[in-house]
Amino acid sequence: MKKTLLGIACFLALPSSICHAEDAIGWPTFDLNKDSALTLTEFGNYLSNVYVELDTNLDGRWTRSEFVTRPSYMRRINPDFLRSKFKRWDKDSDGFLTLAEAEKMIKNNFRWLDKNKSKTITVEEMPKKF
Repeated sequence: MKKTLLGIACFLALPSSICHAEDAIGWPTFDLNKDSALTLTEFGNYLSNVYVELDTNLDGRWTRSEFVTRPSYMRRINPDFLRSKFKRWDKDSDGFLTLAEAEKMIKNNFRWLDKNKSKTITVEEMPKKF
């Protein structure tokens, strides 16, 4: 839990110009041991990178608008679907996703994606529109 939160916090400290790896190369960039699968830590780093891109005012939390209005390369997901995800993940219903809520999202997404319970996510397990 602390590693994931630390990863998110570190990415929040980076300038936004560094955070385009997902656009250019994709999630395999975060596969640190190059085994063609992501561990929870690697997956957390991948999603942290995405979430930093969404935090347009860099305040360390995300409004529904920030979460739904994405850079053009991330617009492959239906905005209505994103709104429902935001509502489900905003556990305290305060209109913001916080670092703690993002950490829970990462862990829950990882468990959901790890279909074979191998504690890694492979390309085959990743949905096309994730």
